[in-house]
Amino acid sequence: MTQPAPYFPDLLEAGVEQAIAICDGDVRAALRAALIANSFLADEVDRLMRAASIGFARGRISPARRVSERLNRWRGISAGSEEDS
Repeated sequence: MTQPAPYFPDLLEAGVEQAIAICDGDVRAALRAALIANSFLADEVDRLMRAASIGFARGRISPARRVSERLNRWRGISAGSEEDS
C-alpha cells in the first residue's frame, strides 16, 4: 500500500478550517454542508453507475456495490426528513 503524501493532514486541516470559516464559525453548519455535499456526490456516482452500460464497464460495476440502506437514511436526514428514502 502506498503512503499518503506527508502534507495531506495539513491540506485536510486547511479544508476543515476553510469550511468552518465559510459557515461563520458554526461547526454544525459546516458538518451539515459536508453531509449534503457528500450526499450530492453519492447521488451523482449512483446516477453515473446506472448510466454506464454493463458492457462498457465490463462487469466492474456490480449490483452489490449499490448504495446501502444506511447511506439512504443519511441522504434523507441531510435532505431534512427523518424517513428512509
